[in-house]
Amino acid sequence: MIYFAVCLLLGWWSGALQIIFSRPLITAVPSTPGYIPLTLACFVVILVGYGYIWPKGTLTHGRSLNVLAVLLFGLLWGISEGTLFVSVWLLTSNWISAQWLVVFVSFLILPAFIGLWHALYWDIYVAPEHNIAAWNGRKVLLAHVPNLSLTLIHLTLYQNARLFVLWQTVALLLSTYFMRFPPFWQEIGHEQN
Repeated sequence: MIYFAVCLLLGWWSGALQIIFSRPLITAVPSTPGYIPLTLACFVVILVGYGYIWPKGTLTHGRSLNVLAVLLFGLLWGISEGTLFVSVWLLTSNWISAQWLVVFVSFLILPAFIGLWHALYWDIYVAPEHNIAAWNGRKVLLAHVPNLSLTLIHLTLYQNARLFVLWQTVALLLSTYFMRFPPFWQEIGHEQN
């Protein structure tokens, strides 16, 4: 919960929350060249990457599905981490004017942070055991990289922070569902089947 609060505080400090909540869900005219194909591609990448590919490399270790835990945790995780990503993108875009460079620098910063965060803390102390080691590279190349690259391009071109956070939230809701995230109000190891 501290991580979620820090992400949201950074969102407030950076101005990301203001952008997320002050702009409409659709920020470009649908007739804008490339808008509809790129928007659809982002949805497809999220749904295929996290609804089909990511689960193939994920084990539940017999954890039962608790829909309330999945929804609460997935929504908190998705909204807060999506806000963190928008904060990094916004700070990057305030320092760099070339759009391609904003995407490139944001894409370097975010995976480096998330990769280290997951390897050194999140996957040890927060997330239940769920990875099939042989699938980690495939999850990164076929789910995480396409997600972040396409959605960052969309965010940069169309300034649609709310839609970006929605995509990250859907991705993390699906991840939470497929790993059968246990209720955070129960001690790990004492799940009820």
